[in-house]
Amino acid sequence: MSKQQRSGREKEAAFPHAALPAQVAAVIAAIETDIIRGRILPRTRLIEDHLMEDYEAKRHVVRAALTELQRLGVVVKPPHLGARIRRFDAQSLQDLYHLRSVLHAAAVQAMQLPVPPERLEPVAHAAHEHALAVESGDLIAIHRTNMAFHRLFYGLCDNPYLEESIRLHDWLSFPARAYAIADQEALVVARQEHALMVEALEAGDRNLLCDLALRHMGRARQIYAERYLLR
Repeated sequence: MSKQQRSGREKEAAFPHAALPAQVAAVIAAIETDIIRGRILPRTRLIEDHLMEDYEAKRHVVRAALTELQRLGVVVKPPHLGARIRRFDAQSLQDLYHLRSVLHAAAVQAMQLPVPPERLEPVAHAAHEHALAVESGDLIAIHRTNMAFHRLFYGLCDNPYLEESIRLHDWLSFPARAYAIADQEALVVARQEHALMVEALEAGDRNLLCDLALRHMGRARQIYAERYLLR
């Protein structure tokens, strides 16, 4: 399998909506990008007519995109209020990140270290793809290569139930994590941490790996709290 084919499969695994019709996937990508750029803020109502105009899409396409984002937990639909971006209060954010920390630590503890070269190479490649995306400034590429890296990294736990739980909670936390994707300082740190995680995998340093995996979540959570909880 070529690197291009492998990269495509990595991204499809991290992005289940990649298998949806192209028009639906395009609207999802546009909504993701607008969240990352801060054009769509937490608890913003997603009105179908406005989305149809903004993204030049038909109603059934917009509805399908919102349905997929609701399935992933990015969008919520409270009764009689319509679709909106999920918003976290201080307690729900703490609870979510506590669970993510438990899942990530469990995955690192389950990994067979040191990781053999044939399994390490795809993870290193994904880290490189993310670094290239950061250099390009393409926000949706940064988001997607980051998710692909995490999918491969935590896939090393060889526990499909744990891996899937991590993926689902990665998506659930997207409305909180998204705003760090456009933060240059956070991107530099994330790129550096990815490289350090690959080195720790190769060295078989479980303590460092666990520390990096947990620390890696902190900056995005801090940015969300500073912008939307500490005002």
